[in-house]
Amino acid sequence: MDGTLLDSEGLSSEATDFGVHSITGRHLTEEENRSLTGKPVKKVLQEWFPDKSHSIYEAGIGYYRSRIGEISSYPGINKLLDNLRSKYKMAIVTSTHREQAMEILSKVGILEYFSFIIGQDDTVMNKPDPEPVLLAMNRLGVSREDCIFVGDQPYDIIAAHEAGIIAVAATWGTGMKDVLEVYHPDYFLGHPADLIDLLKTLR
Repeated sequence: MDGTLLDSEGLSSEATDFGVHSITGRHLTEEENRSLTGKPVKKVLQEWFPDKSHSIYEAGIGYYRSRIGEISSYPGINKLLDNLRSKYKMAIVTSTHREQAMEILSKVGILEYFSFIIGQDDTVMNKPDPEPVLLAMNRLGVSREDCIFVGDQPYDIIAAHEAGIIAVAATWGTGMKDVLEVYHPDYFLGHPADLIDLLKTLR
């Protein structure tokens, strides 16, 4: 979702840093900020700040919600989803909490395209573990051979590989090819429309 469908990673980083600074008085380092991308923020904060994680998370969420209207989908995403909706089953697997994900996608206007959302609170394990991907496949009723996973972070590629499905690296948002290629995705896409051409070759 974040960094693939939505241009939201910047706001997410700002919100987490705001929470950390509000409670601890310090800002996140550049390395800490990078390591948060694509991971369940609440769980990472529990590891980094065991005694203050709840307060930090709540402060960050408050900041995030106050600016949620600034989030938009990437150029070409709506057109892509319009094209896919009548031909394919689609679902979202995200490290964001499901209710929050639904709220954001609804405000942006693309929630209706997806059968359901698997959020971080729907499984015991999160990406890069394949559990949420496998759950989505089960609910969609699709086999490994008929499923692909599109994501912009290493955890997405790892989870797809572990689930035994095609891993597609999206580099039109926050995904960086030089970072992702280390994890050997099956395909790289530079623009949302490229997914249409890829799907034609996979039929």
